Amino acid sequence: MGQMFSSATPDPTNTAKMADAGQTFSFADVDAVGLDLDHTLCRYKVAETFEMIYDSMSRYLVEEHKYGEEMLRPFSEDRDFCVKGLLLDALRGNFLKLAEDGTILRASHGMQKMTEEEIVATYGEEKQWKHFAELKGKFENSDKYHLYENYFDMPGIVLCARMVDNLEKNAGGKQKSKMCKMWRDAIDAFNNAYKPEAFAAHTGGYFPGVKDEPYMYMHKCSEDIRQWLKELRAAGKAVFLATSSCSDYCDHIARKVLGDDWKDYFDVIVTNSKKPGFFSEPPNRRPFYSVVDFQEGTKVKELERGKGYAQGNWQTLMILLRQLTNKEEPKVVYIGDSLRSDTFPPKKFANWSTVLICEEMEAEGMEEDRTQNGPACKRARHSENDYDPASRAILVSDMWGPFLTDRSTSGSEVVTVCGHILRSSADICVPHLEYLAALPLDHKFTTFKDSSSDWAGFHPGKPRSLRK
Repeated sequence: MGQMFSSATPDPTNTAKMADAGQTFSFADVDAVGLDLDHTLCRYKVAETFEMIYDSMSRYLVEEHKYGEEMLRPFSEDRDFCVKGLLLDALRGNFLKLAEDGTILRASHGMQKMTEEEIVATYGEEKQWKHFAELKGKFENSDKYHLYENYFDMPGIVLCARMVDNLEKNAGGKQKSKMCKMWRDAIDAFNNAYKPEAFAAHTGGYFPGVKDEPYMYMHKCSEDIRQWLKELRAAGKAVFLATSSCSDYCDHIARKVLGDDWKDYFDVIVTNSKKPGFFSEPPNRRPFYSVVDFQEGTKVKELERGKGYAQGNWQTLMILLRQLTNKEEPKVVYIGDSLRSDTFPPKKFANWSTVLICEEMEAEGMEEDRTQNGPACKRARHSENDYDPASRAILVSDMWGPFLTDRSTSGSEVVTVCGHILRSSADICVPHLEYLAALPLDHKFTTFKDSSSDWAGFHPGKPRSLRK
C-alpha cells in the first residue's frame, strides 16, 4: 500500500510517522493508478441494466430448464427485495444479512421473511452462520453460498428467490437435492448471460442489449473524467486498465464511454484478468497472454508499454510498473466497484491502496463533510435529487435495510460483513469517478484509518444510513 500524508502542514521530523498512519490519501502521492472498467469507468444505468439482466436469465430458465412462466414477471415488481451484501445459503434457499461477526441479522426463505424463531430453529440460538470463517478469510464464493456484492450478479437475488418460491410451491420431497439442482440451474443461467463467446455470437441476452442499444444501459464518461485521466499521465503516473471483461467487450464498451481513442488513456491494458485470481493466485498459475484481433494467443513473460494483454497476475504487472515509474517499490492505487474482486484482494495480496466505487452512497443521499481541506466537490452536479428514482428503489431496500449496517434488537448500530470488509480494505469510497475527477490530484482525502470517525473514508460524505 502506498504511503499517505496528512492534509495539515507536517512537522518534518514527524512525516514518516504520519505517512505510516495512512490517515489521508492523495493521488499526488501515488506512482501508478489502476482502474476497473465495468461500473467504474463505465457507469451503467442501474434500473435498465438490472431489468435486462434479469430478463435474459429468467427467459433462459423458462426456455431451457422449463421453469414456470411466473419467472418472467418484471424484475421491478420485487426490486425492494434486492440489496447489495445479501448472502444466499444455497443448500437451504435462504438469504442472509450477516453482521461482521457472522451473526444473522435478517433472513428470508425465498421471498418470505423469516421470523426470529425461524432463524433460531434453522441456525441455532446464537444465530451464527457456520461458514462465516471461510467467507471472511477468503471473501470468495463457493458451491454452498454466494455473496451478492456487485451489480452484474445482484439481479440474481430476485431470480433465485423466485426459484425457491417456485420450488416450495411445487415441492414433492427430496427438498435438498431439488435445492441443489435449482442452484445449478441459476449458475447455468448466469453463465449463459455472461459467457465470453456470447459477445461475438450475439447471444445470451445480455451482450445483444449493450451492443444494440449501448446508451440505454450506460453513461458516457464526462469530459472531467477524460481530463482527469490525462492529468494523471501528465503528472508522471502510470495508468493501467485491469478488467475481467474480455477484450472484444472491453473494446466495445470503452469506445462507447471514452471514444475511439480510448487506448491512448492507458499505459497498459489487461483484459479477462479473472479477478480476484489476478491478485490471489501465484504467477505460475496466472500467466499473461498476448491478444490479437480479440483472441488470446501465446504466453507472455514480459509486458511492454502501450500494449494489451489477457489474464495475468499483479506480480508480473508490477515489473512493468517499476520500469514505467522508475521506482523500485511504486505506490499503486486500484479503483473498482467490487469488494470481492477490486478491493479486498489488491489490499490483502498486493498491499495496494484501494478506492471503492459505491453508488449506494448517492442513492441513499450523503451528509457531506464541508470541513475538509481543499475545494468542495461539484455538489450541484451530483445532487441526490438528480439520482434516478427507479435505480434508488433497487439499491435502497426497506425490507433489508442498508447494506453497511443494521439495527440490533437493542437499537444499537451493527456493522455488516460488507461494512467491515469495506472499511478494512478500502482506503476511501466514492459514489462514482466524477467525485475524484472534480478535485485536483493533490487533494487530501481522509481514509477509513482516520481516528476521528469509523466512516471517515466516505467522500464527499458518509451515506445517510450511517447517521447516528
